[in-house]
Amino acid sequence: MDTQKKNLSYWVTYDFGNSFYVAALSGLFLGQWLILDNKLDDIWYGAAFSIATIFVLISSPFFGAWSDKIGKRMPFMRWTTYGLVFFLALMSLVAFSDFALSTKAMIILGLFVVVQYLYQVNLIFDNALLEEVSEENNRGKISGIGEIFNSFGWLLATLIFLPFASGAITVFGQPGRLQVIFPAFVISTILALPLLLWFKEVKFKPRDVVLKKTESVYKRTIDGIKYLIHEDKNAGIFLISFALISDIALTLNLYFAVVMDSLYHVDDTFKSMVFVISMASTMIFNYVFGKLADIFGNKIMIIITCLTFTAVTSMFFLSSAPWILYLVAIFGGAGIGGYYAVTRSMMIKLAPPDKLGEYFGFYSTFQRFASITAPLIWGGITFYLKDSGELKYRVAGMTMVGLLIIGTLVLTKVKEKH
Repeated sequence: MDTQKKNLSYWVTYDFGNSFYVAALSGLFLGQWLILDNKLDDIWYGAAFSIATIFVLISSPFFGAWSDKIGKRMPFMRWTTYGLVFFLALMSLVAFSDFALSTKAMIILGLFVVVQYLYQVNLIFDNALLEEVSEENNRGKISGIGEIFNSFGWLLATLIFLPFASGAITVFGQPGRLQVIFPAFVISTILALPLLLWFKEVKFKPRDVVLKKTESVYKRTIDGIKYLIHEDKNAGIFLISFALISDIALTLNLYFAVVMDSLYHVDDTFKSMVFVISMASTMIFNYVFGKLADIFGNKIMIIITCLTFTAVTSMFFLSSAPWILYLVAIFGGAGIGGYYAVTRSMMIKLAPPDKLGEYFGFYSTFQRFASITAPLIWGGITFYLKDSGELKYRVAGMTMVGLLIIGTLVLTKVKEKH
């Protein structure tokens, strides 16, 4: 097996492992524990995500430029992974502790901010490694394969975590949804080891970037954004669209299980089954859309995934019949899975080859900038309408649909480079 194939196996294993702690901290487990078990308003969970995102926005340009300067991504992958392992271990200890429920919730929220920050910074370099494990003619397919492993991790995590969340298995402390953090920590740590120990960077060449003064990095970032606005408008338009659509996807993921509880009145077993079907659909269509993007082009495939996602999201918030959730799971998984499989490939095609790290910094920056606002918009609407029952989620959800439509319209203006 050559170096690139070995690197690919380590990369997809790492993505597979990451999905375990991301699933544990998602709306299905941590979100429901905070909102349903602790009776916190939705805005607390969304605000924690937004705070982490603000710190990512501040620091990601510096790290992106730094990686371009030294010509390496792996040092940043390693230190962010070590940080994730440490703080996930702390979250596990707090989950097992005898702290009062309100105290435990505040500590968990604080640690969640740190873990989210490290994960989002890590994701910049994880995305940039796509160039290392693929070639120009198979990048969409390889991106799709990466998303398949990520989705399969979510699927498997949901099945593994359900007995922990339901109280059937309790490691230490009080039974319930918070028990899932410990198995997530153990599994993700083990699966991160191959990439940390054996991944070899072979393609990337360092760039001449001045890093002597921190302000020079941010000036370069501001100049880069100005360049996107005035010179590389095509990439700028794509990033604006990506920000809007990705933001909604992230926000809906945070609250998907809570909305199912409110609008559809289903139990955790049914919710988990919906997640499993969704992840299975995502796995299939990650590969399908990635392969089709290599044949027909990225833009048309992204537009198709956006239209699918918009339609199914509307269906989700306008209905309350449990059978609708099967359609939501199948077509929602197809839409959002295909979207993320193709957008990474599109970003590499639009970015200048010698500025890939910087452009993926912009990719993350635009994505996370919008991710500050949508969780807060959702939280603000649900807080303002907190006494209105189901209506608060229908209004918040259709607001997200409106933003999805805007993001798709912006995407139609992008010109794909061939």
